[in-house]
Amino acid sequence: MKVLFLQHGLGYGGATKSLLLMQQAINGKVEIHTSIQIGGKKANKDILKEFVYSKYIFETKCPIIYSYSEATTSISEFERKKLFYPEAIIDYINNNDIDILHVNSSTFSHFLKSIKEKTNCKIVVHIREMFPHGIDYPVDNFIIEQTKLYADFIICISDNEAKFFLDFKNVLVFPNPHDFKLTERFLKIKEAKKSLIKIGMCANFNPTKGHLIFLDAAQILNERIAKSSIKLEFVIIGYPIKRRTLKEGFKYLCNYGYKHQFDKKIKINKIKNLRIIPFTFEIYKELADLDIYVRPDLSGNPWGRDIIEAMALKLPIVATGTSEFYIKNNETGFLVTPNNPSIIAEKIIDILESSDLRKKMGTLAYKSIKDKCDLNLYGEKIMNIYNKV
Repeated sequence: MKVLFLQHGLGYGGATKSLLLMQQAINGKVEIHTSIQIGGKKANKDILKEFVYSKYIFETKCPIIYSYSEATTSISEFERKKLFYPEAIIDYINNNDIDILHVNSSTFSHFLKSIKEKTNCKIVVHIREMFPHGIDYPVDNFIIEQTKLYADFIICISDNEAKFFLDFKNVLVFPNPHDFKLTERFLKIKEAKKSLIKIGMCANFNPTKGHLIFLDAAQILNERIAKSSIKLEFVIIGYPIKRRTLKEGFKYLCNYGYKHQFDKKIKINKIKNLRIIPFTFEIYKELADLDIYVRPDLSGNPWGRDIIEAMALKLPIVATGTSEFYIKNNETGFLVTPNNPSIIAEKIIDILESSDLRKKMGTLAYKSIKDKCDLNLYGEKIMNIYNKV
């Protein structure tokens, strides 16, 4: 069986990591091919080296239709992208006798019809995005409708993404995989007790991830513990050290843009006990060094690759949102309202004041995520879907 994965670029985020683990889980059971949408620039060569399970990898320029959970698209741009014909992908499928196209995102829904009409391959669509505007908005409605019309099977990474596909005949909800072998060794060497408590977050550097809220919570915590014996260090993983484009550099020099807001906030809040870590492939090492994990996402989505990895490392979590698909409130962590640094700080204080609570939450988090995301079981689930279609 030959499977072609269609990926919307390679980055340092959860979708790329999940794709790599998915390919690892089915390696040897199918012949793996990967098509990477490259947009205006080439794929990241460092990340590309990690994709060792693909027999072939080819890059192609395909316009992406975004759901509004990730980015904004004007209606005129949306109408233009709808007209795109995926000739290169169709030719690749036909020339290489691909049996299954695994679309690793909902953002390619605008050419599912062409692929269905011009090839004999089956289509599996992985829903990783939310549709906050629903069927009343043209972009979201188009993605939902096209996926239902032309997918042979739909996979949703949580019940949150599955909301609009529950009436589809072939749909399954199961979360992204995690290779526990990669984190178990860090659990074994983790110190039992430390005098310095480390509180951190890990996210791509954009406003919706809530870095500024994290910094405000850090300021509140520093003020609260100023006269106590508790010593804290705040850690942010994913800071873009390099200015990658002239546009980004110009924005920074002119004192605007998210990076400038972030740096300015550090000075205003006078946070001296902050460690900033740039993008790194040694993410488990950095996460394992934390004692408490925070996800201050402004969209209120308390799930993602960072949550899976933090739970696998037995970290108690404070996250924004209400979904308990991963985090059970007051059991494996705390769920709080978005854009509220005071309540984040309050819940962190609760964890700081009780080492027993911190240990209990971490232990329950590990057990929960082990049951949901074990890589060994994940490969069987994917193969069951492929065999069914």
